[in-house]
Amino acid sequence: MRSLRPLLLALALLVPVPVLAGQESQDRAAEILKKIDATLREESAKSREAILDLVRQELRGTKTSPAPEGKAPPAASTEKAKAVVTVDLLKKHATYLASDELEGRCAGYPGCDKAAAYIADAFKKAGLKPAGDAGGWYQKFRLMGKDTQNVIGMIEGSDPELKSEVVVVGAHYDHVGTAEQRDFGRMGGKGDDTIWNGADDNGSGTTCVIALAQAFGQSGLTARRSIVFICFSGEEAGLVGSRYYTNHPAVPLEKHAFMLNLDMVGRNPTKPMEIHGVGSAEGGVIRKAVEHAVAGSGLKAKLNDAVTLVGGDSDHSSFADKRVPYAFFFSGFHADYHRPSDHAEKLAYDNMVKVADTSMDILLAIGNADEKPKFSGRARPSLNIPDLEPATPPRRMGVTVQELDDNDCDALKLAGDQGGLRVDAVQAGSAAEAAGVKVGDVVLSLSGTTLPRGGTRDELRKVLTDKVKPGKDVDLVVLRKGERVTLKAKWSE
Repeated sequence: MRSLRPLLLALALLVPVPVLAGQESQDRAAEILKKIDATLREESAKSREAILDLVRQELRGTKTSPAPEGKAPPAASTEKAKAVVTVDLLKKHATYLASDELEGRCAGYPGCDKAAAYIADAFKKAGLKPAGDAGGWYQKFRLMGKDTQNVIGMIEGSDPELKSEVVVVGAHYDHVGTAEQRDFGRMGGKGDDTIWNGADDNGSGTTCVIALAQAFGQSGLTARRSIVFICFSGEEAGLVGSRYYTNHPAVPLEKHAFMLNLDMVGRNPTKPMEIHGVGSAEGGVIRKAVEHAVAGSGLKAKLNDAVTLVGGDSDHSSFADKRVPYAFFFSGFHADYHRPSDHAEKLAYDNMVKVADTSMDILLAIGNADEKPKFSGRARPSLNIPDLEPATPPRRMGVTVQELDDNDCDALKLAGDQGGLRVDAVQAGSAAEAAGVKVGDVVLSLSGTTLPRGGTRDELRKVLTDKVKPGKDVDLVVLRKGERVTLKAKWSE
């Protein structure tokens, strides 16, 4: 770009000014030049910022589908919103949510209610619109004789036609409480700590949802569609809160374009973030949005078209059951899962900033798209289970595992298509512990089914569901220190 300074100097010489003599003339000329320089600097800064905005837009993936003029947010607004999400902000929220004051946030107990109040207050201060019962922040329901609540806020979309549709970002804020409370899956710990604080599960996801609400609300950033922020209760009891929401949605369910679920996103920063469900919409719409967002944020990620998680489920399933496209972020299991040692100081806050940035870009991409995504999967058949009854939990081995890649399999001299799952932790009182499974074992087969390379977790889950019968011994073959060992495993239900 050519400099404008010579042109402005020439124009200045053409401007008629009174004839001045001596020093006064020199002072006047100097004043004019000073004003010209100031103007040039200002215009140069504006041009530079405009160019940088274009570069950021391309590099960070904030460019979305074309929208009517004035409807889609400018890139500068996105940068302003992302600047809100800092390590200090995330640490503040996570530290409180995982504090002993909240007693592990078990659904139906006072600590969980305190967490709900904290979330609602943050939504209010961020400028969200309450979207719960009777114009409030809470959507209340009963869980095993106790009252609990989802917390729901909304930012209205900018498009007069599309704002009736919504994209949802959600996370469950409940955990498993204390030793004196109802047990929704607590695992043992060391020492005399009797509070399961749940910093990662799921203080991390809840923290990111709160931060996203603040980022959108404080910056004024909007999408063409409305954005609904939900923190669910009752997830640990069987996705009760999210199922209640999908049975009693804040807006009609057919207006839900997409659901982004953040559950356990705060650990294992050196490993790729697992992002499941990117194939849940026709035409690869979700996958494209996620790939673009990940490229812009720098988040290391492994994308899966469907959910390939073994050992649990999460709130996206309640939306998938209603044929709503979704994506599910999960940073992986660890030794502190469902244990008292899941503390806030162990969270990877720098990586969580990337999770929030990536989430923002995904929400904007889907929220600004011209067409509502169409669900591509097959919803699980509805059993019409009443809202008040928790879902039947899946059959579990009670282990935390890592899937072996080809290099691992070759190093262990596993033949052909043989795959395996390395055991990182064994849950006390589980079927795996009773069978004699040990940390370091590699699970090779169950009930006569050899686990394959690729899709190993899915195959194990399928065997647990389809082949294992309550009360019947089944063969569980593991590789232990180079030796194949056949164990007997049994599930009571």
